[in-house]
This record gives sequence, C-alpha cells and structure tokens, in this order.
Amino acid sequence: MFRSARSEDIDILHQLLVAEAGEGRIEPRLAEEPYRSALRKNLNNIRKKGRRLDGDVAAQLLVWETGGKLAGCLINSAIMPDAGNEIWLIAVLPEFRGQGEGSRMNNELLAHLHPRVDIFARCGAQAQVAMQMFLRRGFLPLDTTDQGVQILKLPKMGASVTGQMQGRQELEAFVQVPV
Repeated sequence: MFRSARSEDIDILHQLLVAEAGEGRIEPRLAEEPYRSALRKNLNNIRKKGRRLDGDVAAQLLVWETGGKLAGCLINSAIMPDAGNEIWLIAVLPEFRGQGEGSRMNNELLAHLHPRVDIFARCGAQAQVAMQMFLRRGFLPLDTTDQGVQILKLPKMGASVTGQMQGRQELEAFVQVPV
C-alpha cells in the first residue's frame, strides 16, 4: 500500500533511484553529479512541499510498503503547473524484485488515476524493462525525443484512441493519489 514518504525514507529512496539510474533503468544522468545531489534536494522538496524543484510542478513522493517494509517508490508528478499526471520516477528495491511488487504498485496507482485522467510516462532509451511494463498496461507510445526518451500515454477510461497520437495533448488538472 502507498504512504507518503517520510524524512527517514529519503536516504533509502535516493540510493535506490541513483542505483536505478546507474543501471540505466531511469534517466542515467541522475547517477552523476550535479544531478545526483539535485535529485536528493528534489526528493526532500517533494516530500515537504509537494512540488518538484526542477519544474515547479505539483508532485507526490509515494512509498510502497509490503509487510510493513519499504519495497519501492514512485513520484506522481504534474507535467505543467497543476496540470497532467506523469509517473516521473518508479523503482522497486532489489530484495523485492521478481515478487510482483512492481506490478502491485502500478496496479494500485492506476486504480486511483487511470479511470479519471490520462497518465503519461517517459522512458529513457535504456529503460526497456519500464517501457515493456508500461506497454503491457496499455500505454501508447506518443513520441521520442532527440535524446531517445520515449513518451507514453495511458488514455483515461472512455477515451477513444483517435486523437491520442496528436502532437498537442490536453491535460486535466493534476490528481493526487490518496494515501
């Protein structure tokens, strides 16, 4: 189940995300300075103020627990100030991988957001595991940046596929996941 991150979680979450970046599962730059330090500041700001520093947009730092233990995390982020929902970063601790925790975390997130809003995600060129996970859940590839980052979208319930691939996307108000 999800809960809001606490100050004592930041070191573990930072180490996890930096390791994921080092393995290429998320943006590889986050494993290097100055991005590594900026990530820690961003995690703390999201936890304390509910805003990302790198884009001044609303965000939630959510911890996934199983059996009372921290098993993973994700950042539910707006795309523009108070608009859109994006799975910005998502990770499962190594000791919980291969046990379905990532799937359970994603299912819970989508149960809260997907019926109501479009959800976006970005996957770096090396992040094939995340890419396949999103595609299996129905995300549609929208675009690829010059850096090879795939932009994906899971249309809200009842949306037609027609128009999903347009260059311009309409964004609903940012929706927080209840904790």
